[in-house]
This record gives sequence, structure tokens and C-alpha cells, in this order.
Amino acid sequence: MKRFIFFLSLLGVLFFAWQAQAETDKLAVGEADPVSLRENISVSSNYIRLGDFFTNVPLDKADTKIAYAPKPGRRASFDARWLYRVARAYGLQWRPLSADLRTIVNRESAIIEKDEIRDAIAKALGRYDLPSNPEVELSNKNLRVHVPSDLMAEVQVNDVSYSRRTNRFAAMVSIGEKGMNPVQQIRVTGEVHSMLEIPTLTHRLSKGDVISQNDITWIKVRADQTQRDIVIDAQDILGMTPKRLLHAERPIRARDVQRPIVVPKGSLVTIVLQMPGMTLTSKGKAMENGSDGETIRVINTKTKRTIDAIVLSSSTVTVVPLSAKHAQLALNQ
Repeated sequence: MKRFIFFLSLLGVLFFAWQAQAETDKLAVGEADPVSLRENISVSSNYIRLGDFFTNVPLDKADTKIAYAPKPGRRASFDARWLYRVARAYGLQWRPLSADLRTIVNRESAIIEKDEIRDAIAKALGRYDLPSNPEVELSNKNLRVHVPSDLMAEVQVNDVSYSRRTNRFAAMVSIGEKGMNPVQQIRVTGEVHSMLEIPTLTHRLSKGDVISQNDITWIKVRADQTQRDIVIDAQDILGMTPKRLLHAERPIRARDVQRPIVVPKGSLVTIVLQMPGMTLTSKGKAMENGSDGETIRVINTKTKRTIDAIVLSSSTVTVVPLSAKHAQLALNQ
């Protein structure tokens, strides 16, 4: 009886060992699971391998190179007929269910942005006689260069030429790892502009608002695209008020602002004349808007005579006549 039980136990152990070996053999030849197609894949190298296209590929075949990868940042499409021929050539049990089936392969990339290229060109242009406060502008506004994702890419300017007459340049730019052959070479053209830094508003202000230091920020603009009356000194707008709605971060013209109105047109004021040993006053009406210290026309409500007066406050103007006789004429006649 003991021998019989031992025999059964031995058979069980052998069975499980055989089953484990069978599973191992299946995994080794790729038969553990059915082969299926990947319809969207990404690769980082120059080649596409059999194991990229299909799942459950035998280990000895998965790393086989079967196609060139697209350029970095690009994509390629492989149709059902081509994929079926590859599967048959490598003994894979796979057949497309539809003629429309295809795989899209995306090539991973690192992106060299336009700003990095522009900075390298600006540095290379440093040996030329450039305009004041120069800024480099590339002709290609949407320049972006894709390089392999596993590359430690650097931007180098191999050759650059510049015309002081036209302010235009041309440069040959190489992109690649330091000490290695470049993966890309591109010709870049553009222009060098002289820039102005001008004061403008941090937010929009309406007529009647007074511009303070906290309302001012600075922006750069091209010198050749600015009008002659553009404000370039912040002191010229501090304490001023817009004549109309002014928007943020836009150039301000001198005619866009004025000193705040202290005496509105049509308001009643006291006309004051001060002379040595004598002060004369009279009532008047402002004929136009007036700011602090500004000379405006005022009509004497008693004599109906119009005079020029300097605004002192919201209710007071002063007259500075050439003589006492003129003062009497201005105030009393």
C-alpha cells in the first residue's frame, strides 16, 4: 500500500514538472498567447523591430530590425498587406481581419525651439557693429527642429554674415552632440532691429483716471516702428490722465494724455489779482477746461470781459496783468 501511494505521488510530481516545462517551451517559441498587432506605436531609435509591431513575438525574433523609423517628430504608416507579408516571413500566426488595417509609427523626438536657435545666432552676431539695443528676429516664425530623443543636442552657428546697410543676416546652424557629426544643418535668415524700452500701462485706464507709478510697466518696441510722439520717459505720463480709454502694454502717444482737469468748462470761479499792497477779486466763468497751472480763458461775469487766467484750484484762478491799469480793466471794467 505504501508503495502504491509513493508511486502515485511520484506520478503527480512528474506530471507537474512536465506541464511547467511545456509552458516554458511555449513561452520560448512565442506560443503562450496569440500574436496581435499594435496599431499605434512610438519608437526612439532609427529602426522599427518586429516586437514593436506585434505582441507575443518569440524572444529570438522580437529584436529583429524590419524597417527604418521615420525622422524624429514624424510618423509613418504601414498597411495590412505589408504587415501580413512580414508576419509570414517570420513565421508569426497572424492574419489581418481587414484590408483597411494599418499601424501608425511615431518617432519620439526632442525639440530645439526657435528661441534657442535665435540666442545662438545673437551671440555669433556679437562681433558685428549692430544697432543700439539689438534684437534678432528670425524670418521663419515657426522654426522648430526635431532631433532624436536620446541625443544631448547643442546648437552651433558655423557661419554667419551680416549687412549693416540692411540689418539682415544669414547663418548656417548645426544641431547635434558636441564633438559628433551634426544630425541636422539648417540655413537661417532674419533681421536685427534696434529696440526701444518705453513706459506703458499695466492695465487699461479710462478718461479721468490719474496715472501713478503702480500703473506703469515697460515694454520693448522696434525703434523703426514707433511714432515720433511716443512717450519714452515715464515722467511724461506720471500724474496725467488719459484723454480716452488706454489699453495695457500699448505705446502711449503724448497726445493721448493730459493733466487732470481741475476747472471744468462752464464752472464758476473766483478771479484773484494780487499786486503789492492790493488784492482784487471778482467772479468769473471758465470758457474751457483747465488743469492745475494751465492758462485758460475766463469771462468776468460782471463786466462780460474775457481774460486769460492761470488755474490755482478747482474754484480759483489768478490774473497776472502787466500793470495795475490792466488789472482794473480786467476785473472792474
